[in-house]
Amino acid sequence: MIKNVSRRSFIKGAAGAAAVGAASSRFFAPTMISAQGSGVELIYWHAFNSGANGEAQTKLIEDFNALGNGVTVVPTGYANYEEVANAILTGLDSGDVPHIATLSDVWWFSFYLRQALVELSPFAENPDDYIASLFGDYTRNGGQWGVPFARSTPIFYYNVEAFDAAGVDPAVVGKWSDFAGASASLVDASDVTYSFGFGNAASYGAWTMHGAVWAFDGRYSDEDFNILINKEGSVAAGEFMRDMVQTKKAGTVDNPTNEFIAGTLAAMIGSTGSLGTITKDGTVEFKTAKLPEEIKFGCPTGGTGLSIIAGATDEQQQAAATFMNFCTNTENASFWSQYTGYMPVRTSAIESEDYQAFLAEHPNNQVAIEQLPLTQPQDSARVFIPNGDANIGKAWEQILVNNTPAQQAFDEVAALLEEDKAPVIEALSAIEG
Repeated sequence: MIKNVSRRSFIKGAAGAAAVGAASSRFFAPTMISAQGSGVELIYWHAFNSGANGEAQTKLIEDFNALGNGVTVVPTGYANYEEVANAILTGLDSGDVPHIATLSDVWWFSFYLRQALVELSPFAENPDDYIASLFGDYTRNGGQWGVPFARSTPIFYYNVEAFDAAGVDPAVVGKWSDFAGASASLVDASDVTYSFGFGNAASYGAWTMHGAVWAFDGRYSDEDFNILINKEGSVAAGEFMRDMVQTKKAGTVDNPTNEFIAGTLAAMIGSTGSLGTITKDGTVEFKTAKLPEEIKFGCPTGGTGLSIIAGATDEQQQAAATFMNFCTNTENASFWSQYTGYMPVRTSAIESEDYQAFLAEHPNNQVAIEQLPLTQPQDSARVFIPNGDANIGKAWEQILVNNTPAQQAFDEVAALLEEDKAPVIEALSAIEG
């Protein structure tokens, strides 16, 4: 049985909040901090505390602090997106919150409902240069509540050695049914443990399977919060993946990326943001591909953006905006993408000579760029309903680990999502009218 871990109190007070005013449609860059050398300390909480991503984040902070522009970033790194968000939630009442933070695809909206974010229209530098689909993910009610930073899409990773040992043509990864037909032989003819590694709820299993649900012509929900996860297409996706585990030698693991690096998986779906770590730490030759199709193609966006937390003074907001624009400018967007594997968030970064030269030498990164125009925003049930991601992920666990029929598992989670969407819709009505 799936337990309901979300509570109406998650957005307590949001329903009674005053409506957010429409934002100005005019964007302009912030002025330089007026008191040069005044020593503004900018508190920054982020989710990049280790590996290639941690190294890249540290470099950006050090480079910014070396500018000598009157702002010093004081960072605190957390293990993941959830730890950052929960630390901010804990500190909202006491005021122990950062000035700027990384808020992921499933968290920024919760802070929007709490009216805990600064509207960024006056601060976002060169907004038209951001990849439109990534920038638009943070647009709501005429305002801009974040800018894209460490943005990702899921991509298909496969172990070249396992495919070669089994004599499997990599072209099979283009369609789920073709890949399923070759899956068992990948285990039989190589040293891998599983033909495909599914992630659990904690490793964003609901996100990595999001594109597969779309591929089978299903949805978790529509943009109006109508819950569709227990309808035909979604159930078909769930049953297909259940059969992958039962008859095609796939399996569910705690951390697919770590297992893939160790060489125990023939294939997985993982974030583009894992490319840097897998390239750096992996022990096997691998390649990437677009997500498999079935009835059609489906791929969501993901990752995290930068948001300024309400309560910061005007000077702190300008300092935060200066750091935000520094981290996402053309040069640094290119550096960040090359080092980590996350998407370049600016068109100018993708088109830059430096980045084009990098892609020519790193075809695994090219896949994500080619897939980006085919992506679409995630279904509201996962990203806008509190704990929607966790509850959907637990439904996938029921299917993949406990062999629960997809209809049963998705019916249960649909009931939870129906209950948990009510306070969100109530809060939106109070805030947006």
